[in-house]
Amino acid sequence: MTNSPDRAEFARYPKGLVSVTFRNDQPAYLQSQASSGVFIVYVAGANEPQQITLPPGSSKTILFQNVADFGNVAQAVVAIWGKYRWFTPGVDVRAGQTVKAPVFGISGDGIELLGAFRPVWKMDGSRVSYRSGVCTLNSVSVMPTVGEYEFHPLFAGKNPLGTCVWDWGPTAATANQLLYSENGSDESAIFRITEGGKHPGEKLAVYSNIAYQILFDLRWLPDASGFLFSNQTLMRDSANIFRYDFATRKTTQITNLQTEFTGKFSISPDGQWIVFERSKSLDDDRAIDLWIASLDGGNPRLLVRDAFSPSWR
Repeated sequence: MTNSPDRAEFARYPKGLVSVTFRNDQPAYLQSQASSGVFIVYVAGANEPQQITLPPGSSKTILFQNVADFGNVAQAVVAIWGKYRWFTPGVDVRAGQTVKAPVFGISGDGIELLGAFRPVWKMDGSRVSYRSGVCTLNSVSVMPTVGEYEFHPLFAGKNPLGTCVWDWGPTAATANQLLYSENGSDESAIFRITEGGKHPGEKLAVYSNIAYQILFDLRWLPDASGFLFSNQTLMRDSANIFRYDFATRKTTQITNLQTEFTGKFSISPDGQWIVFERSKSLDDDRAIDLWIASLDGGNPRLLVRDAFSPSWR
Protein backbone atom coordinates (compact mmCIF):
# COMPACT_ATOMS: atom_id res chain seq x y z
CA MET A 1 0.00 0.00 0.00
CA THR A 2 2.74 2.48 0.88
CA ASN A 3 4.88 1.49 -2.10
CA SER A 4 2.41 -0.03 -4.55
CA PRO A 5 2.23 -2.18 -6.52
CA ASP A 6 3.67 -5.31 -4.96
CA ARG A 7 6.68 -6.67 -6.79
CA ALA A 8 4.73 -9.81 -7.72
CA GLU A 9 2.42 -7.62 -9.81
CA PHE A 10 5.16 -6.15 -12.03
CA ALA A 11 4.69 -8.86 -14.67
CA ARG A 12 1.32 -7.43 -15.78
CA TYR A 13 2.81 -4.03 -16.70
CA PRO A 14 4.63 -3.17 -19.96
CA LYS A 15 8.37 -2.61 -19.60
CA GLY A 16 10.84 0.11 -20.45
CA LEU A 17 14.47 1.01 -19.76
CA VAL A 18 15.71 3.78 -17.50
CA SER A 19 19.14 5.40 -17.53
CA VAL A 20 20.15 7.20 -14.32
CA THR A 21 23.34 9.16 -13.68
CA PHE A 22 24.21 9.07 -9.98
CA ARG A 23 26.55 11.76 -8.71
CA ASN A 24 28.09 11.91 -5.23
CA ASP A 25 28.04 15.63 -4.44
CA GLN A 26 29.43 15.22 -0.93
CA PRO A 27 32.63 17.32 -0.50
CA ALA A 28 35.57 15.07 0.35
CA TYR A 29 36.45 17.27 3.34
CA LEU A 30 33.01 16.84 4.96
CA GLN A 31 32.02 13.54 6.53
CA SER A 32 28.43 12.31 6.27
CA GLN A 33 26.55 9.13 5.43
CA ALA A 34 27.09 9.93 1.74
CA SER A 35 30.85 9.67 2.31
CA SER A 36 30.63 5.87 2.44
CA GLY A 37 30.63 5.80 -1.35
CA VAL A 38 28.86 2.41 -1.62
CA PHE A 39 25.14 2.45 -2.36
CA ILE A 40 22.27 0.22 -3.38
CA VAL A 41 20.33 2.05 -6.12
CA TYR A 42 16.87 1.31 -7.47
CA VAL A 43 14.14 2.61 -9.77
CA ALA A 44 10.58 1.79 -8.70
CA GLY A 45 9.32 -0.96 -10.98
CA ALA A 46 12.73 -2.48 -11.73
CA ASN A 47 13.19 -6.22 -11.24
CA GLU A 48 16.28 -5.82 -9.10
CA PRO A 49 18.33 -3.09 -7.38
CA GLN A 50 21.97 -2.56 -8.27
CA GLN A 51 25.05 -1.80 -6.20
CA ILE A 52 27.49 0.97 -7.13
CA THR A 53 30.72 2.33 -5.71
CA LEU A 54 30.54 6.12 -5.86
CA PRO A 55 33.18 8.03 -3.85
CA PRO A 56 32.60 11.75 -3.18
CA GLY A 57 33.09 13.79 -6.33
CA SER A 58 32.46 10.93 -8.75
CA SER A 59 29.51 9.97 -10.96
CA LYS A 60 28.28 6.85 -12.68
CA THR A 61 25.48 6.07 -15.15
CA ILE A 62 23.40 2.94 -14.56
CA LEU A 63 20.92 1.32 -16.93
CA PHE A 64 17.88 -0.39 -15.42
CA GLN A 65 16.22 -2.86 -17.78
CA ASN A 66 12.70 -4.30 -17.70
CA VAL A 67 11.27 -1.49 -15.55
CA ALA A 68 7.50 -1.77 -15.17
CA ASP A 69 5.66 1.24 -16.62
CA PHE A 70 3.00 2.25 -14.08
CA GLY A 71 1.51 4.88 -16.37
CA ASN A 72 1.80 8.65 -16.44
CA VAL A 73 3.44 8.95 -13.01
CA ALA A 74 6.91 9.73 -11.70
CA GLN A 75 8.48 6.47 -10.49
CA ALA A 76 10.90 7.10 -7.65
CA VAL A 77 14.65 6.66 -7.86
CA VAL A 78 16.32 5.67 -4.59
CA ALA A 79 19.86 5.37 -3.23
CA ILE A 80 20.35 3.36 -0.04
CA TRP A 81 23.13 3.04 2.50
CA GLY A 82 22.14 1.07 5.58
CA LYS A 83 19.18 2.81 7.23
CA TYR A 84 19.66 6.00 5.20
CA ARG A 85 17.85 6.92 1.98
CA TRP A 86 18.18 9.52 -0.73
CA PHE A 87 15.41 9.69 -3.29
CA THR A 88 13.85 11.85 -5.99
CA PRO A 89 10.27 11.88 -7.32
CA GLY A 90 11.79 10.00 -10.23
CA VAL A 91 11.06 9.47 -13.89
CA ASP A 92 8.11 8.70 -16.16
CA VAL A 93 8.92 5.24 -17.52
CA ARG A 94 7.83 4.68 -21.14
CA ALA A 95 7.03 1.18 -22.37
CA GLY A 96 9.42 0.01 -25.10
CA GLN A 97 11.63 3.09 -24.76
CA THR A 98 14.80 4.11 -22.95
CA VAL A 99 14.26 7.24 -20.86
CA LYS A 100 16.87 9.26 -19.06
CA ALA A 101 16.10 10.27 -15.49
CA PRO A 102 17.28 13.60 -14.06
CA VAL A 103 20.77 13.47 -12.58
CA PHE A 104 20.55 12.00 -9.08
CA GLY A 105 22.71 13.91 -6.59
CA ILE A 106 23.72 12.23 -3.31
CA SER A 107 25.01 14.30 -0.40
CA GLY A 108 24.62 14.74 3.34
CA ASP A 109 22.95 12.21 5.61
CA GLY A 110 19.82 11.58 3.57
CA ILE A 111 16.62 10.46 5.29
CA GLU A 112 17.02 8.15 8.26
CA LEU A 113 14.61 5.30 8.99
CA LEU A 114 12.32 5.91 6.03
CA GLY A 115 9.46 3.43 6.18
CA ALA A 116 6.01 2.62 7.45
CA PHE A 117 5.74 1.42 11.06
CA ARG A 118 2.87 0.55 13.48
CA PRO A 119 -0.09 0.62 11.04
CA VAL A 120 -3.43 1.86 12.43
CA TRP A 121 -6.67 1.45 10.46
CA LYS A 122 -9.25 4.18 10.17
CA MET A 123 -12.63 3.10 11.55
CA ASP A 124 -14.30 2.88 8.10
CA GLY A 125 -11.44 0.88 6.57
CA SER A 126 -10.66 3.53 3.95
CA ARG A 127 -7.11 4.37 5.06
CA VAL A 128 -4.21 3.19 7.14
CA SER A 129 -2.07 5.56 9.18
CA TYR A 130 1.57 4.84 9.97
CA ARG A 131 4.67 6.47 11.38
CA SER A 132 8.16 6.88 10.00
CA GLY A 133 11.21 5.73 11.93
CA VAL A 134 11.38 9.18 13.53
CA CYS A 135 7.68 9.18 14.49
CA THR A 136 6.11 11.48 11.91
CA LEU A 137 2.55 10.43 11.06
CA ASN A 138 1.07 9.93 7.59
CA SER A 139 -1.71 7.88 6.04
CA VAL A 140 -2.34 6.06 2.79
CA SER A 141 -5.53 5.07 0.99
CA VAL A 142 -6.43 1.41 0.62
CA MET A 143 -6.53 2.21 -3.11
CA PRO A 144 -3.23 4.08 -3.49
CA THR A 145 -1.90 5.58 -6.69
CA VAL A 146 0.23 2.90 -8.32
CA GLY A 147 3.91 3.75 -8.60
CA GLU A 148 3.88 6.84 -6.37
CA TYR A 149 4.84 7.45 -2.78
CA GLU A 150 1.83 8.85 -0.96
CA PHE A 151 2.27 11.11 2.05
CA HIS A 152 -0.90 12.40 3.71
CA PRO A 153 0.13 14.02 7.03
CA LEU A 154 -2.29 13.58 9.92
CA PHE A 155 -1.41 17.04 11.26
CA ALA A 156 -1.51 20.47 9.68
CA GLY A 157 1.83 22.22 10.02
CA LYS A 158 4.67 20.69 11.98
CA ASN A 159 4.36 17.15 13.30
CA PRO A 160 4.50 17.02 17.12
CA LEU A 161 7.63 15.54 18.67
CA GLY A 162 7.45 11.98 19.92
CA THR A 163 4.16 10.89 18.30
CA CYS A 164 5.35 7.29 18.30
CA VAL A 165 1.95 5.98 19.46
CA TRP A 166 -1.50 7.20 18.36
CA ASP A 167 -4.93 5.84 17.55
CA TRP A 168 -7.90 6.75 15.32
CA GLY A 169 -11.37 7.00 16.88
CA PRO A 170 -13.29 3.68 16.98
CA THR A 171 -16.85 4.95 16.39
CA ALA A 172 -18.63 6.93 13.68
CA ALA A 173 -18.70 9.99 15.95
CA THR A 174 -14.97 9.80 16.66
CA ALA A 175 -13.76 8.48 13.29
CA ASN A 176 -11.87 11.71 12.50
CA GLN A 177 -10.40 12.14 15.97
CA LEU A 178 -6.86 11.22 16.91
CA LEU A 179 -5.31 10.37 20.23
CA TYR A 180 -1.55 10.89 20.21
CA SER A 181 1.43 11.28 22.50
CA GLU A 182 3.74 14.31 22.53
CA ASN A 183 6.88 14.69 24.61
CA GLY A 184 8.78 17.69 23.30
CA SER A 185 7.58 20.21 25.89
CA ASP A 186 8.37 20.36 29.62
CA GLU A 187 6.23 17.27 30.16
CA SER A 188 5.00 14.23 28.25
CA ALA A 189 1.26 14.02 27.59
CA ILE A 190 -1.58 12.52 25.56
CA PHE A 191 -3.67 14.81 23.36
CA ARG A 192 -6.84 14.58 21.27
CA ILE A 193 -7.28 16.43 18.00
CA THR A 194 -9.40 16.35 14.85
CA GLU A 195 -7.43 14.85 11.98
CA GLY A 196 -5.77 17.61 9.97
CA GLY A 197 -5.68 20.00 12.91
CA LYS A 198 -2.64 21.69 14.40
CA HIS A 199 -0.85 20.58 17.52
CA PRO A 200 -1.46 21.11 20.38
CA GLY A 201 -4.89 19.58 20.57
CA GLU A 202 -6.83 19.03 23.76
CA LYS A 203 -4.47 17.89 26.51
CA LEU A 204 -5.99 14.87 28.24
CA ALA A 205 -3.45 13.12 30.44
CA VAL A 206 0.08 13.93 31.54
CA TYR A 207 1.92 10.63 31.89
CA SER A 208 5.27 12.12 32.94
CA ASN A 209 6.32 15.44 34.42
CA ILE A 210 9.50 15.45 32.34
CA ALA A 211 9.99 15.64 28.59
CA TYR A 212 11.06 12.96 26.11
CA GLN A 213 9.23 10.03 27.72
CA ILE A 214 7.77 7.66 25.13
CA LEU A 215 4.72 5.47 25.67
CA PHE A 216 4.80 1.80 24.71
CA ASP A 217 1.23 1.81 23.39
CA LEU A 218 -2.00 3.85 23.25
CA ARG A 219 -5.50 2.64 22.24
CA TRP A 220 -9.08 3.95 22.37
CA LEU A 221 -11.64 1.88 24.25
CA PRO A 222 -14.06 0.37 21.70
CA ASP A 223 -16.98 2.51 22.93
CA ALA A 224 -14.84 5.69 22.82
CA SER A 225 -15.46 6.32 26.54
CA GLY A 226 -11.74 6.58 27.17
CA PHE A 227 -8.44 4.98 26.32
CA LEU A 228 -5.65 2.79 27.68
CA PHE A 229 -1.91 3.45 27.56
CA SER A 230 1.21 1.52 28.55
CA ASN A 231 3.86 3.51 30.40
CA GLN A 232 7.04 2.84 32.36
CA THR A 233 8.13 4.46 35.60
CA LEU A 234 10.65 7.27 35.69
CA MET A 235 13.24 4.85 37.11
CA ARG A 236 12.51 2.46 34.22
CA ASP A 237 12.14 -0.46 36.64
CA SER A 238 8.59 -1.46 35.59
CA ALA A 239 5.76 -0.59 33.22
CA ASN A 240 2.00 -0.90 33.54
CA ILE A 241 -1.26 -0.23 31.70
CA PHE A 242 -3.40 2.76 32.69
CA ARG A 243 -6.96 3.81 31.85
CA TYR A 244 -8.24 7.33 31.19
CA ASP A 245 -12.01 8.07 31.25
CA PHE A 246 -13.40 11.09 29.40
CA ALA A 247 -16.39 11.42 31.75
CA THR A 248 -14.37 11.72 34.96
CA ARG A 249 -11.11 12.93 33.35
CA LYS A 250 -9.29 10.59 35.72
CA THR A 251 -6.45 8.15 35.13
CA THR A 252 -6.41 4.81 36.96
CA GLN A 253 -3.80 2.04 36.94
CA ILE A 254 -5.00 -1.27 35.46
CA THR A 255 -2.10 -3.70 35.90
CA ASN A 256 0.18 -3.85 38.91
CA LEU A 257 3.51 -5.26 37.81
CA GLN A 258 6.64 -4.87 39.92
CA THR A 259 10.04 -5.19 38.20
CA GLU A 260 8.22 -6.36 35.05
CA PHE A 261 7.06 -4.51 31.96
CA THR A 262 3.89 -4.27 29.92
CA GLY A 263 4.38 -3.35 26.27
CA LYS A 264 2.03 -3.41 23.30
CA PHE A 265 -1.54 -4.44 23.99
CA SER A 266 -4.93 -4.92 22.33
CA ILE A 267 -8.50 -4.58 23.62
CA SER A 268 -11.27 -7.07 22.83
CA PRO A 269 -14.06 -5.73 20.57
CA ASP A 270 -16.57 -5.93 23.43
CA GLY A 271 -14.27 -3.88 25.67
CA GLN A 272 -14.13 -6.56 28.38
CA TRP A 273 -10.58 -7.87 28.03
CA ILE A 274 -7.05 -6.78 27.26
CA VAL A 275 -4.20 -8.88 25.95
CA PHE A 276 -0.74 -7.44 26.57
CA GLU A 277 2.98 -8.08 26.28
CA ARG A 278 4.75 -8.92 29.54
CA SER A 279 8.50 -9.17 30.00
CA LYS A 280 11.09 -9.06 32.77
CA SER A 281 13.33 -6.51 31.02
CA LEU A 282 13.47 -4.09 28.12
CA ASP A 283 16.50 -5.70 26.47
CA ASP A 284 16.33 -6.20 22.71
CA ASP A 285 16.61 -9.97 23.12
CA ARG A 286 14.19 -10.18 26.05
CA ALA A 287 11.67 -12.99 26.37
CA ILE A 288 8.11 -11.67 25.84
CA ASP A 289 4.88 -13.50 26.70
CA LEU A 290 1.27 -12.53 26.10
CA TRP A 291 -1.04 -12.24 29.08
CA ILE A 292 -4.78 -11.65 29.22
CA ALA A 293 -6.80 -9.85 31.90
CA SER A 294 -10.20 -8.24 32.35
CA LEU A 295 -10.42 -4.55 31.55
CA ASP A 296 -10.01 -3.64 35.23
CA GLY A 297 -6.83 -5.74 35.42
CA GLY A 298 -8.45 -8.63 37.26
CA ASN A 299 -7.82 -12.35 36.70
CA PRO A 300 -4.55 -12.00 34.77
CA ARG A 301 -3.32 -15.22 33.19
CA LEU A 302 -0.74 -16.38 30.70
CA LEU A 303 -2.16 -16.63 27.18
CA VAL A 304 0.87 -17.82 25.18
CA ARG A 305 4.63 -17.84 25.75
CA ASP A 306 7.21 -16.29 23.43
CA ALA A 307 4.72 -14.09 21.56
CA PHE A 308 4.33 -10.37 20.99
CA SER A 309 2.45 -7.60 19.08
CA PRO A 310 -1.13 -8.74 19.81
CA SER A 311 -4.03 -7.51 17.69
CA TRP A 312 -7.55 -8.49 18.76
CA ARG A 313 -10.21 -7.86 16.15
